Amino acid sequence: MKQVAKLVIINKDDEYLLLYRDQHPTFGNDPDLPGGTLEDNELPVETMVREVYEEVGVALDKGQAQQVYEGVGYSAHNTHYSLYLTKLKSRPSITLSWEHASYEWLARAEFLEKAKHANDTYMHMVYDVLK
Repeated sequence: MKQVAKLVIINKDDEYLLLYRDQHPTFGNDPDLPGGTLEDNELPVETMVREVYEEVGVALDKGQAQQVYEGVGYSAHNTHYSLYLTKLKSRPSITLSWEHASYEWLARAEFLEKAKHANDTYMHMVYDVLK
């Protein structure tokens, strides 16, 4: 079973980080969060920490994020989703990887609205969990 772990990052100003894909074959330029697919023998929290650093250059340790969802309920293909949330005491510098074209910091309401209207069911889960 495929497993995906991603992170909602909230900065010191209560803004939410939203990434935008770069011509993804399925989701185009859809909104996204930093995170990705588990590799061999990784725990979801380890994947989330690794992927956040790879995709946006923010270094975290496992204890800085709280898991807020785990399950397969939102996946059409039985993918196991894990969602984490962290509130940082700063506004970190973001260094995007090749996987994303852009990012923005958004107020909660705007972040949730974009998650709600995304094509990716992972983002629908994000909306439902955080609304």
